[in-house]
Amino acid sequence: MKIHTIHKRVNRSRVRRLSFPAIKVSYNNKHFYLALIRGKALFACARVSRADEDPNKGYQRLLKASRAKVIAEYFNTGNVIPGSIILSAQPEASLNFNQAKSEISFLASEGAFLVIDGQHRLYGAHEATVEVQLPVCIFEGLNTAQEVQYFLDINGTQRGVPRTLQLEIVKFSAPEDSEDAVRVKLFNELNSNPESPLCNKMSPTKSVIGKLSHVPFKAAIDPILRNPQFRRSTFENKTKLLINFLTAAEAAMAEAGRPEKMTNAAFFQSLFVGFDSIMNYTRLHYGNLKEESFRAALAPLSQIDWDRHSGTNKAAIQNLAKEILSLILGSEGLSDEMLQ
Repeated sequence: MKIHTIHKRVNRSRVRRLSFPAIKVSYNNKHFYLALIRGKALFACARVSRADEDPNKGYQRLLKASRAKVIAEYFNTGNVIPGSIILSAQPEASLNFNQAKSEISFLASEGAFLVIDGQHRLYGAHEATVEVQLPVCIFEGLNTAQEVQYFLDINGTQRGVPRTLQLEIVKFSAPEDSEDAVRVKLFNELNSNPESPLCNKMSPTKSVIGKLSHVPFKAAIDPILRNPQFRRSTFENKTKLLINFLTAAEAAMAEAGRPEKMTNAAFFQSLFVGFDSIMNYTRLHYGNLKEESFRAALAPLSQIDWDRHSGTNKAAIQNLAKEILSLILGSEGLSDEMLQ
């Protein structure tokens, strides 16, 4: 996307004047306009001042094309994003509001509007294959200092939705038998079932020290949700299997004097890297997947050399998973495929 940061002289007699429904809002001796404008038409006459292109005048963050394309795909599926794009009308716009018609008009000239907030939504509307109507909030007569202040105020107070909360609220939109819905249901069951070693030790909406959040839980559980046998079992059986497994792991950690490891994100993920192999081993050597069988199979976990393990990145998790599987299966039973 080509972004211009320099005003150009235009022959206004050759520029189209566009009109859109709008209302004027007055508040504390200030006013602005709320309108609904076609995304492609707005994109053609809007600009974004970016700090990397003009350090003295620019202040906008770099546009992430990948994020804008995701928004475009979202628009293409018929979805809407109701939040307003905030614009500052420039002299080139020759902005006019018709009170009688509840209509705003402007010259569709290059640089007619400066985007204070919402550049990714605007670019997404431009990239979309469908015509998108964008809600916009238009300020008029702002100087550069005021535009910068609005940008800082808006972007300084916005907070992204925590990833763990995103994973929790997916239950409201995911199909009941989908992988996402089953995972969230398992998370909440393990956090509320008194028989679960993770009861009241999980945090569904935010990261909390000493509690397990949705993010590591998803990384650990998603692979086993794709296991055909596990997927076909009832929810009650899924829950019982996980409680048996986790209770056995808790016993081993208690034996090692490391009970806090059960809610450690890296350990939890490492524990599930070879879950299928551990299940097969337990069934083969102890005849079933009852709690006492898992306790026998996972007892060697008390021998983990914790001095060799630190960090939460992928390499650290894989190293810990390798030791876990080596202790349970023995080095001869360990294969690279188990660590993928």
